[in-house]
Amino acid sequence: MEIISYIASLIATVLGLCEPFWKKMKTILTFNFLGNLLVGISYFLVSGYSGAAICFVACVQVFINYIFDVKGKKIPTMLVIVHAVMFLLVNLLTFKEWYDILSLIAAMLFVLSVAQNNAKYYRIFYFSNSFVWIFYDFLAKAYGNLLTHIVLFSATLLAIYIRDRKKTQK
Repeated sequence: MEIISYIASLIATVLGLCEPFWKKMKTILTFNFLGNLLVGISYFLVSGYSGAAICFVACVQVFINYIFDVKGKKIPTMLVIVHAVMFLLVNLLTFKEWYDILSLIAAMLFVLSVAQNNAKYYRIFYFSNSFVWIFYDFLAKAYGNLLTHIVLFSATLLAIYIRDRKKTQK
C-alpha cells in the first residue's frame, strides 16, 4: 500500500506544481480538488486518518466553491463558517496524535484560501497551508506527502513571486 501512497503523492505533486500559476480560481480549484483527493488517498494508505479525512472534506468544500465560482457568485460567509466547523468536527473525530492539531490548523488556512475570489490571496493562504502540512507530514511519517507539500510550498512561493509581486516602474 505504501507504494500506491507514493504514486498518489507523486501525481498530486505534479498537479500541485501547475495549480498556483493559474489566474482563474475555477482552474485552481479543479487542480486543488484532484490534488486533495490524491493526497487524501495517500494519507489513508499510510494510516494518516486525520490528514485523509481533512483532505476528503476539503474535496467537498472545493467542489462547492467551484460551483459558486462557475456561477460568478461570492461564497457566503456563513458557508465559510460551515466549512470551518466541518473541519473542526472531522479533526475531533479523527484526533489520535498530538500533532493532528496541525492538520486542523492547515484545514483552517485551507478554508480561508479557497474562500478567496482573487487568486493572489488564494496563493498567500495556500503557501501558509503547505507550510503547516510539511510539519504534519514529518511528524506523521507521511514522507510521500512531505515531498508533495515541500514542492507545493516552493511552487506557491515561486508563483507569488512571478504573479503577485508589484511591478517596479523603470
